[in-house]
Amino acid sequence: MCAFCSMMADASVHWTEAGTDAGRTAEPESGRERYLGRLRRVSLVNRILDHYGCQASDWANNQYVVRNRAGRTTLVAHLPQVWAAAEEIAGRPLDPLDPALLAALRRAAPAGTAE
Repeated sequence: MCAFCSMMADASVHWTEAGTDAGRTAEPESGRERYLGRLRRVSLVNRILDHYGCQASDWANNQYVVRNRAGRTTLVAHLPQVWAAAEEIAGRPLDPLDPALLAALRRAAPAGTAE
């Protein structure tokens, strides 16, 4: 399926967004609050993906684009698929408990925050 067709196929709220306002609002799924929530999640995800040479971005408030620094790119529908795509693109497993990753996150954290 091409990227455009997959975008049109399923615009329902994924369970990873069910705990957010996007999952409980009367606002249309393409609304501002959903978009801002997705941007916040992408920002958090990118803090981890950067360690592995990857990046995610929102596309059309409906998909995620995952890419590495060499330009290899894939399009996925939901947040959990971002991790699998990033592992494939990076060519190695992404370990959220990797001591080097945790150290990098601590160094990048703003002063006075507990993470």
